[in-house]
Amino acid sequence: MKETLRVGVIGCGMISVNHFKAIRRLEGAKLTAVCDIDPAALEKAVSEQGVKGYQDYHDMFADVDVVHICTPHHLHAQMAVDALNACKHVLCEKPMAITAADAQRMIDAAKHSGKQLAICFQNRYNESSRKIRELLDSGKMGKVLGGSAVVTWDRGESYYGKAEWRGKWATEGGAVLINQAIHTFDLLRDYAGEIVDMKCSMSAKRLEDVIEAEDTCDMLLINQDGGRFLFYASNCGVGNTPVQLGLKCEQGEIRLYGNRVTVKMKDGTVTDEDYSSGFTDGKDYWGSGHGFLMEDFYRCLHTGDKFPIDGDEAMKTTILIEKAYTQHCQERRRAE
Repeated sequence: MKETLRVGVIGCGMISVNHFKAIRRLEGAKLTAVCDIDPAALEKAVSEQGVKGYQDYHDMFADVDVVHICTPHHLHAQMAVDALNACKHVLCEKPMAITAADAQRMIDAAKHSGKQLAICFQNRYNESSRKIRELLDSGKMGKVLGGSAVVTWDRGESYYGKAEWRGKWATEGGAVLINQAIHTFDLLRDYAGEIVDMKCSMSAKRLEDVIEAEDTCDMLLINQDGGRFLFYASNCGVGNTPVQLGLKCEQGEIRLYGNRVTVKMKDGTVTDEDYSSGFTDGKDYWGSGHGFLMEDFYRCLHTGDKFPIDGDEAMKTTILIEKAYTQHCQERRRAE
């Protein structure tokens, strides 16, 4: 029998629902506590989940072995450091942190405590994403020569009006790139390999009077072999279009549209498969990776294996996002 790990969730907003659902399905894990500074959100979570509630997350540590962080972006780093220093394992929602310096503090705390720090880039666990990774690792496709990714979703004034922290530099750290498009950006970066150069442009086209940060972003990324990767994301879309990602390889091309993967080989062979799992813990265009990621995280906690998307791995994406925003801010200053 697996040891049952006691789980606490900090932040009882929209994304916490995915965590609650996934935890209930896990063997060897039991939700025992929730925390939120908003009394109404806390009361709702306590009532629905049937567990203890806390307004101060420090008070929760005595009742848990694992902490899930589902709070606004600017709170991730300190909460993770505090939990790790209290010798708790941590699963933190994306982004890992707003800055690479804060992300490094999290990594250092994990190494000092000997506990695991995991970052919730759950789209890597979508079956379609894992199929692409399997193809690349097999060597069948040869070297990745370049690629592209597109995210066009709809986030308007009402969305940003529901939470004061959204769209602000100090609390969200940006907008569409660091929030809605970060999973697709992380996938493209992972498939591309080491990125050695990047050029980025950002603007607020639809929401310039609503948010401080960007609603649209485009990038050119160059990997260590000179491969070119284009990335485009916007919250100006009409509805939420499935994520699109393409890779051009030595032996063929891979196309992702939502959960459908199409592979066209140089010899003319074409395969086309839909890897939809049949369920999601949240919105359908998020994919189904949350549950699969948490299953693997808790497997690692029970076996002692290293979780693949730890602080060091997530730092690679954090560094690039920080560089993108730094370029954007430099361009704005030059324009002024």
